[in-house]
Amino acid sequence: MRYDDLDDLIVEVADGIAHWRINRPDLLNAMRTRTFWQIVELGKRLQVDDDVRVVVASHEGRGFSAGADLVSRNPADPDAAPEATPTDSMGISAIGLAMQRIDKPTIAAINGVCAGAGYALALSFDLRYLGPDARFVTVFGRRALSPDCGITYWLPRLVGHAKALELLYTSRDVLAPEAASLGLGNELVADALARAMEVARGLVDGAPLSMMWQKREVRNSWLGDLQRQIEFEWAAQASLRGSADVAEGRASFLENRKPKFVWR
Repeated sequence: MRYDDLDDLIVEVADGIAHWRINRPDLLNAMRTRTFWQIVELGKRLQVDDDVRVVVASHEGRGFSAGADLVSRNPADPDAAPEATPTDSMGISAIGLAMQRIDKPTIAAINGVCAGAGYALALSFDLRYLGPDARFVTVFGRRALSPDCGITYWLPRLVGHAKALELLYTSRDVLAPEAASLGLGNELVADALARAMEVARGLVDGAPLSMMWQKREVRNSWLGDLQRQIEFEWAAQASLRGSADVAEGRASFLENRKPKFVWR
């Protein structure tokens, strides 16, 4: 799979792990229009790339992403994709779905600022590991803007309704220790990228179809009542029962060996 045409991003694939980051460190990885669309496109490619089992994102320089580039971003840039089409109801906010639409584990390593759309992007990963310099700020209120890119979906689910509104209303900085205690990160560690890669390597040999359905089921749990969720889980189980991975999982257990899972 080709990734070198996504020039606002650095993407490296090795040993089943795709490691990517925004490559605009001089602007704390603030995203111009082009960057947003490249992240959306990246998500589509990672979804279908069979060489990728786990996705890890980190950052160049001091910031995960300072959000939208309000200084130099030019929506009329002829090199940028259009903001939206008549059939595109999300516009550049579609980055909020880019990582969630990948049926593989996605992990963010954060040791810098996450602001605005960058905050929303960070929350859309399945797992987040925070370094000591991680900092979250919603920023929308400071700019008299409404939240976007899915932050109002993830934030209340991670920190609760009232805390989410507090963070949105005040746009105050949330530093690494508080962020970890609130649930914005899975762990606060000395080296976020090293920890993220350690976890990723542990997941590479996992059963991909099982993890796909784990991700889908957890996401679906927010959308319906308990009966519908159990029905969804049952349908997922039915889809897996005849798979080679399930047979391999049983055989490896009985033979006391490491399983070798495939995409079927």
